[in-house]
Amino acid sequence: MAEANLDAYLTVTMINPTTRIQVLKKDYSNQYQPFLVDVVVRLCEVIEKRNFIPYAVMTWKLLKRFSNINHTCPYSGQLIVRNSYMPADLVPQFPHGFYQFRFTYSDSNATNSEYLP
Repeated sequence: MAEANLDAYLTVTMINPTTRIQVLKKDYSNQYQPFLVDVVVRLCEVIEKRNFIPYAVMTWKLLKRFSNINHTCPYSGQLIVRNSYMPADLVPQFPHGFYQFRFTYSDSNATNSEYLP
């Protein structure tokens, strides 16, 4: 099991944060290859219960449990994630193997999209 910690200060307000959720599986050559899941979700829609994609709901439960992100959009200031891990009850059953979960956060609006450092 691996834990993740994050301590960030947002210099620009996140108005419409989006998350790209990817699941990668280690193959025979020790490389991680895409495996079944590659979705992009808008977090505000999930938080406001307008989007029920299972992986988006799973991400929201993780953020709510391990971070100070516990309200609707927009977000600004200090963001903290402490001792975050992937609980077994949230992960669907996958075949045996090694997996990597990749979460890429960005902020998008009608005119541009920026990756969050």
